[in-house]
Amino acid sequence: MSLFKKPTKKKQRHLRERIFDDDEITAEEEAEIACKLEGIKELQESRVCKNGLNAVECALGKELAAEFIAMDDDPFRQRGGGMLRLSEGRQAQMHAADIEAGIRDQFKKESFLRDEHEEMKKYVQAELRKRKAVQDLEDGDATTSKVPSMEDSLMWKAAEKVRLFRSERNDELLSNQMLAGIPEVDLGINARMSNIIETEKKKGEMLKEVVEKGEILLKIVCLVKIGQKIWRKITYSILFFIWNQPHVLAKKIGAKSWNGLILRLK
Repeated sequence: MSLFKKPTKKKQRHLRERIFDDDEITAEEEAEIACKLEGIKELQESRVCKNGLNAVECALGKELAAEFIAMDDDPFRQRGGGMLRLSEGRQAQMHAADIEAGIRDQFKKESFLRDEHEEMKKYVQAELRKRKAVQDLEDGDATTSKVPSMEDSLMWKAAEKVRLFRSERNDELLSNQMLAGIPEVDLGINARMSNIIETEKKKGEMLKEVVEKGEILLKIVCLVKIGQKIWRKITYSILFFIWNQPHVLAKKIGAKSWNGLILRLK
């Protein structure tokens, strides 16, 4: 017995096709077909899984959620991935902040540039020294070297001492004169010291005036307090005299006025 069966060809049966005429369909059959279609549609609708409440309806309720969604079709940006969308004003602020940061970076870069005026002066001085050195060499061949006098040597020594006291300038950064547009003159150490001394003198004078004014006010307050104490003592002594020796005062001012005074005191 063979394991594999040979495939057999099915015989094609020649069947007659039924031809339906449209005229043969009756009204009852049409109504039956329409009822079946409606039943199928209802069955399909019942099988559809309905969604529950969304986040907005859970938070606000169906009525308020409908109004909230009517104001904004996609309030929580769920269609775009739930990411935050910036308003036009916020975007403009961020753009302005980026521009300001770029300006600051550019200013920092320019602040590390050197002062062009100072660099040009250095270049000119270096070129002049080179030319002067060449000219001195040419003149030295023709004439003998001149011996420096005592005055020249003293001047050179003074110049070296002055260089030691000169204020050092930082040429690496851009000078404040170019940034502010105001030329600044170096007055030297003597002028600075004199300004400091004058300011300290003025401070001392002002403090002295304040102390003197405070002492005067203190004296006035003390005098006022002393006067008040003296006046109180006088009034207390008068009242004590009136209270202890009324007959003496009654003789001087009379009986009627004395009775009126007693009534007032009571």
